[in-house]
Amino acid sequence: MSDTKQIWFVETEIVYKEVLDHVITNLNRIHNVDLSKRFWDIFIGAWLREFVELVMLRINECEHGQAHTTESGKISPIISLSDYRRLSQQTDFAEGLRFDTWSAINRPCNSQPLSLNTPDPKVDTPQKARLGRSYFSATYLNRKVEIALQLGSRRIPRPLKIIGPPSSPFDESLRDALCKPRNDLSQKSKIVVSLFPKYLPIVYLESFKFLAATKKPWTGKKLPRVIFTSNRHLYDDVFNFWTAHAVEHGTKLVIGQHGGYYGISEFPSNFERHEFDIADRYISWGWNTSGVSIAGPSLILVNEHLIRRTNPQSLVVVTDHLVNHPRSLFGDISKTSPYLLNIQALINRIQHDSDSILIRIPKTNDDSHQFQIDWFNTHLPQTTVDTGELKFRILLKEAKLVVVPHNGTTLIESIALGVPTIIFWDKSIVWMRSEAEVVFNALEQVGIFHRTPESAASFINSNWNDIDGWWNSPSTIDARKQFTDRYARTVSNPVRFLVKALRF
Repeated sequence: MSDTKQIWFVETEIVYKEVLDHVITNLNRIHNVDLSKRFWDIFIGAWLREFVELVMLRINECEHGQAHTTESGKISPIISLSDYRRLSQQTDFAEGLRFDTWSAINRPCNSQPLSLNTPDPKVDTPQKARLGRSYFSATYLNRKVEIALQLGSRRIPRPLKIIGPPSSPFDESLRDALCKPRNDLSQKSKIVVSLFPKYLPIVYLESFKFLAATKKPWTGKKLPRVIFTSNRHLYDDVFNFWTAHAVEHGTKLVIGQHGGYYGISEFPSNFERHEFDIADRYISWGWNTSGVSIAGPSLILVNEHLIRRTNPQSLVVVTDHLVNHPRSLFGDISKTSPYLLNIQALINRIQHDSDSILIRIPKTNDDSHQFQIDWFNTHLPQTTVDTGELKFRILLKEAKLVVVPHNGTTLIESIALGVPTIIFWDKSIVWMRSEAEVVFNALEQVGIFHRTPESAASFINSNWNDIDGWWNSPSTIDARKQFTDRYARTVSNPVRFLVKALRF
């Protein structure tokens, strides 16, 4: 199975690069500009990577005989990246794209390119410009640290403005012009391109010529010397447009890691690959110091202190977000996966008082939240379910032990903050990259990491009466340090480190 996923992962990356080259050629022609590959990758890449992965998943489903359901219906025009993300989790969207992908496999797009005279959107020809101060946004640093960082960079702390994308009417002629694939594209790349007319957000096509008239997110006439963010590029199209424009003229883009999963999963997420492609410098939480990457502090933990627990009693099991419709072959955890059954298998084997078991589920904006509440109330009625209302730090103060059955930010926070933690993963759900194996083997040797719920439950039963003794033993402390050095790094003076990291 791993070999099969690896083949698809490599092919997905090839398709993305082919489709991006196609997009660059056609969007430059349609918009009557000559902007670089990096401009378009910064501006459109976050959406394009997600869409390519989703279509490749649908192609995989079709090749393995999964039904294409009913005929696709119309969907409202997709305005922006955030609009696309919201729609992509809806059943009608998922089933419609599956049908459209099946149709494209059997009837590739045959649209003809059009001769266009689209007005120049007046994005300046790239050239070096006089640069002003640096700007930071959505850094994942707490407010005090971010202010200290901005002062250390010699600027008055001001947030970057949030500006909504302009709205424009859907233009079928522009979309047909974008659809025509080159003959040298692979078949799968042609399928992706053929779906653009229906699924490409308006901001990248019809609204592009109006983006130059939107307000810049920063103040002042000079372009930023440096733009530093950890996740603004993953949801804000106007920010991405102006960042791409600034980078064309010499601004440096620094991106910080914004969560767990990075550096651990065998298959880097589309976020990770996108960020390494577009950043001048990437600040990881300790792993991968090659290329543009430097090992920095874990940004969410800067200036945080070890949790002081007072009479902890609870076994806290922290669950992950589950999806109705996976968007990738490589990452999302589906509701139909063994994930919840593994948690049930663990809890049913715990021998101490079940009243002390608390299940923490993530608070989300879709039905995954209620789905998990109902599932646990039905299948594990003896446990208490926390619905995400309490702050995680408060739960950690009351936790005798935290159990994390997935790869994410939770395990980084709980281990780094000194709270006894058990990790267990089903390999059919979580695939680990080879560089992480050494660290997780060390965790496994001391009982922090387990590969089955049965192993994790057995260890908990054996050590429940002296969890803190186990957690603070020399061998466990050494394994914890190996983990935090790689995935939750700290530095003695994080503000000074970051000020230096933002200098070019």
